[in-house]
Amino acid sequence: MVSGDDINGSAYIFGTLAVASAAKYAFGAYTRWQKLQRFELVGRVSALNVFPVKSCGGISVQRALSSRLGLRVQGVTDRHWMVTRPNGDFLSQRQAPKMSLLKVSFHGDQVFVDGPGMPTLKLPINPTVVPSLVKKCRVWEWRTEGLDCGQEAADWMCSFMGQEGLRVLFSAPGLRKRESSEEIKPWGNPALLGDQSAYSDFGAYMLLSEESLNFLNSNLNKKVTMRNFRPNIVVSTNAAAFDEDNWHEIKIGDKAYMRMLDPCTRCTMTTVNGDLGEKSKDGEPLETLKRLRCFPAYGAAPIFGVNCAVDVEGTINVGDPVYALRK
Repeated sequence: MVSGDDINGSAYIFGTLAVASAAKYAFGAYTRWQKLQRFELVGRVSALNVFPVKSCGGISVQRALSSRLGLRVQGVTDRHWMVTRPNGDFLSQRQAPKMSLLKVSFHGDQVFVDGPGMPTLKLPINPTVVPSLVKKCRVWEWRTEGLDCGQEAADWMCSFMGQEGLRVLFSAPGLRKRESSEEIKPWGNPALLGDQSAYSDFGAYMLLSEESLNFLNSNLNKKVTMRNFRPNIVVSTNAAAFDEDNWHEIKIGDKAYMRMLDPCTRCTMTTVNGDLGEKSKDGEPLETLKRLRCFPAYGAAPIFGVNCAVDVEGTINVGDPVYALRK
């Protein structure tokens, strides 16, 4: 038989736990509220770009979901298709600047890839995953996998690129993703476990301000565009160039939250002329970036733009306000 003292004791313990739990929740809510008060309006989204096929042309959109794996529009997520070489390593404009001539679009349940003198290559957005067609591949040192898109896609890419043994892979749902936190960087890796992407070089997002690009152009004897740097999110800040370097976290619109990871180190891809499909003869804008944006902490490569990871998914629109919590 349960005594009245036992009942009273249990009720006391339950009440104590409930009060402690409520206090913990209230403290957490208050802490989050305090943090939100420190966010300041720093600008507005001026452009959103999705690059479905790694190193091919991008698509400018007005609205997208900031999914944890990258910007997503109509079921198409950033850098979820990739061209690989015979050994499974990714192919990019670094080795094949001609890839910049490939234009990508989406229509219904297909992604279209168009190149000069070629018929349209049509890739299904949601292909059936056949285990025997899942291939191993590599992005830099990270070993991952992808669903082979078939011989027709492979032949198309080989014909356009003038190379043999190329394949087109798709990072289908359920296949292994790149874990950004496992990458080793000389300056340290700020990514957290669960910060993933499909075939991005590092983070699932890259952000750049218009002011930073304007500053670069003011130091060049020719004009370059965002196309040279391939940012997913472009922000107009009305502040000094490289203000984004000082942001720790950002909130876009009402719901989307992102962490800034580390500066994006730049390479010869910035020198590719997307209209000609070849690298610039003078090495610009990379040479100017090396003069202006090299810092000992990041080695010999200049930095331009910031890698980001999503903490809270949300829909982002061009024109949305951007709030930042500074470092």
